Amino acid sequence: MPLPAPDPAEGALDNSIDELEKSFERAAQAAGELVERSIRIGDAHVRLRFAGVPLAGQLSRAFEHLAHDEADDEPELTIHVWDSTDSRTPPPPLPSLAPGSPRGTTVYTADDGRRFASRPALGQLSAYERATRRAWFWCANAHELPFWEPAAPFRQILHWWLPDQGALLLHGAAVGQAAGGVLLVGAGGSGKSTCALSCLTSDLLYAGDDYVGVQLQPEPRVLSLFCSGKLEPDHAELLPHLPSPSFAGDGTLAEKSVFYVAERFPERMCRGFALRAIVAPRVQGVEPQVRRLGPAQVLAALAPSTLLQLVPARQEALSAMAGLLGDMPAFGLDVGGPTDLIPPAIERLLGELAV
Repeated sequence: MPLPAPDPAEGALDNSIDELEKSFERAAQAAGELVERSIRIGDAHVRLRFAGVPLAGQLSRAFEHLAHDEADDEPELTIHVWDSTDSRTPPPPLPSLAPGSPRGTTVYTADDGRRFASRPALGQLSAYERATRRAWFWCANAHELPFWEPAAPFRQILHWWLPDQGALLLHGAAVGQAAGGVLLVGAGGSGKSTCALSCLTSDLLYAGDDYVGVQLQPEPRVLSLFCSGKLEPDHAELLPHLPSPSFAGDGTLAEKSVFYVAERFPERMCRGFALRAIVAPRVQGVEPQVRRLGPAQVLAALAPSTLLQLVPARQEALSAMAGLLGDMPAFGLDVGGPTDLIPPAIERLLGELAV
């Protein structure tokens, strides 16, 4: 659960940023090599700076489909990434936790232009400085990160940064066509990942599973963030076209199997498309059936899982989601039969929306 830290003293966050800069520079020097990667999220140039080659390999894999040659334009965001184990450097200063705090407790600190979120017991820290468009991600040991971090890196930072680009980070999957697609939303177990990954053998394009960005203006548009897909281990058996997972969850600790779609289906990956509808799957044990939903029903499927997974759960984000859904067609999709029937159902829906 997220906990607010005490109000920072005057200049405290300035000092925190200084400490992060020094910690990263020490790690980069100790690692012997600074690795830089450039990606584009929508039209925005994002630069990733890693202290060491192994770390870059582990935490840039999910962005391969967004890679581009170094651009002349200044990055809209620069993320500095390091760990203490490989670099053999001490960690940056971390807040202390009260005795008995849950292991995954997040401590959140902020002022008008800076955000910090740390999980001291897990050895993780994320920070963002809006004025300089810089961010930092530190972990104690990159080789012991939970499976979801390499599959969808820097989610907390993107959650803070995307609103500055007029976009939101949403918990959902997205598939579609060049002319437009759908956002698949719902809580874990609703079938959205199975629906998205079932489309890889069709003509539909894949923009992401679990987390995507959505640009709000001038028209809603899906922004692909990660090329990964995650499934419960037994659900992966429903999709025989998937390769062996890069991380094979065994069902313990809620671990999922992770697939990097861009490596097996590069022709299906895309950077995004216009958003034409919101679709909320529901496992019903039937062949795919589409039904109309109201905005409130879809907001109930989208908002809790988005807001509870990141800090802070801001009222502005809820209002933006409600505004997006107010003007967007929304549908339920009952699934549970053969998975090869799901892509045609989505294609038919897109065809009807285009008329």
